[in-house]
Amino acid sequence: MIILFYGKDTYRLKEKLNEIVEEYKKKHKSGFNLKFLDAKEINIDDLKSDFSSISMFKEKKLFVLSNVFSNAKIKEDFEKKAHLFFESSNILVLVEEGDISSKDKLFCLLKEKAKIEVFNLLRVDQVKKWIKERLKGKEIELTAMDKLVEFVGSDLWKMSKEIEKLINYSSKTIKEKDVELLVSPVFDSNIFETIDAIARKEKKKAVELISHHLKKGDSAPYIFSMIAFQFRNIISVKGVENPNSLGLNPFVLRKSISQAKNFSIEKLKEIYSKIVYLDTDIKTGRISPETALDFLIFDV
Repeated sequence: MIILFYGKDTYRLKEKLNEIVEEYKKKHKSGFNLKFLDAKEINIDDLKSDFSSISMFKEKKLFVLSNVFSNAKIKEDFEKKAHLFFESSNILVLVEEGDISSKDKLFCLLKEKAKIEVFNLLRVDQVKKWIKERLKGKEIELTAMDKLVEFVGSDLWKMSKEIEKLINYSSKTIKEKDVELLVSPVFDSNIFETIDAIARKEKKKAVELISHHLKKGDSAPYIFSMIAFQFRNIISVKGVENPNSLGLNPFVLRKSISQAKNFSIEKLKEIYSKIVYLDTDIKTGRISPETALDFLIFDV
């Protein structure tokens, strides 16, 4: 039997893998037939021999094999011997962190006979649902939820740690001020570069940068929220005599002060009004986040 887990959301992937491993351990106490292997370090013939041999404990075997799709030679060898694993009552779990092309020859072969589960990065609404399921009885204000997702995005590894901090710090209800106090925003320097391109009306450059974000795995809602967040920072530093009093991250503060020079306060208010309007349209389902990003780039 073959199971394939793959996708960019490595947190949920590992979580699912751990469920299978723990369930296996409950049934098979010896631990001798549970193995974690890396395709870069094995020979397919040796793997097949070990996987197919009779266990001295008469236990079903569970082998977890990572990075088959990342190694052309191993992938080719595995394609030739895959039927031997399909036919076994033992379990082989293939793990691949990242996307796999639907046209990949091995993937097409596995799609016919293996159990496949893909772990894509969660959308904003899915991240919010995921957060609620892990609050351990705590409540969270809507504004605090929005701020938390805005700061962290779909990185569930970081999100799980931030939730734990908020649970331990907050009383019954997690408030927006708690998030602002405890959670450090995740910033990608390319977000600042994207805003620089928008300021210079370099629309082609802005589109290329956003395309880079999407290819890297950032979701469109997350990109939109980070651009909105940074424009709020720019407005904040533009409107005060002492920007240091705002309590912004030092790196973000420096970038915000620099970028504020590219806009008049009137232009910033105009841009932010468009952001608020587009954000409302996204939340009410009138437009997609991808379309909102296009409007933001080409209407500024």
